[in-house]
Amino acid sequence: MNTYFHLFKHSRTAVKIFSALLTISGAVTLIIFLGYAFSRNLNFGTYAGIAAGVLCTLLGLLMPAFISSECRAARYIYTAALGLFCALAAYACILSGFMLGAMLNAPEADSDRTVIVLGCQVRRDGPSLMLTRRLEAAYDYLCENPSADCIVAGGQGDNEHISEAQAMYDWLVEKGIDKTRITKEDNSESTLENLKFSKSILESEGRGLDVILVTDGFHQLRASLMAGELGYDVRCISSATPYYLVPLYVIREWLALSYSLVFGYA
Repeated sequence: MNTYFHLFKHSRTAVKIFSALLTISGAVTLIIFLGYAFSRNLNFGTYAGIAAGVLCTLLGLLMPAFISSECRAARYIYTAALGLFCALAAYACILSGFMLGAMLNAPEADSDRTVIVLGCQVRRDGPSLMLTRRLEAAYDYLCENPSADCIVAGGQGDNEHISEAQAMYDWLVEKGIDKTRITKEDNSESTLENLKFSKSILESEGRGLDVILVTDGFHQLRASLMAGELGYDVRCISSATPYYLVPLYVIREWLALSYSLVFGYA
């Protein structure tokens, strides 16, 4: 380690390149997440993204000074901070790999699995963009598999005029899906409750727990892990998250997955 640090310290080109990469990456991240903040997309993902952008930018800008510093304590503190940042970045990459794997867990051809559409925000004029895209993904599958049934899962939030399940039911029926194929689960307030209450419906009707979860790609891993703990056999169909929202929801999902790994699902 000391040999590597010594070589790196005396390689001005390596320091400049690494410093520039960190600074540019941090600045771009900071700009993206400040954009979310100014557009009032405020949640833990926003704050974490801003913090990551600031830290990455500072590590990049300060690298030349600290690497060449004659103060051993300053070099060690900087190296520890850089190492921690790199470890967290590697952890995020690993989580992203598992998230991608869940997204690719597609159903078998001619599957008779029950489709469960997980809820999302409902607005006054109907399903939000993200919920609409989940419904479009479910609609395509239901049209291609006319023997498949569907559960639309989601209760009514404080800022919603109807339940998410009712909004999804109305949307699918309006598009031509037979209402007898759709069951509403309209009591849940979280993904875990979506799955618990949907399981109760399936068991009360004597149906198996072989299901297809329809949700955004970033959400599939956490939803699948919850479902697995409840005894489901899961396949996934992922809707297309609006590209400009992907960074926000991916970093928020990293936090949610990490919390779940430590404290369990809620």
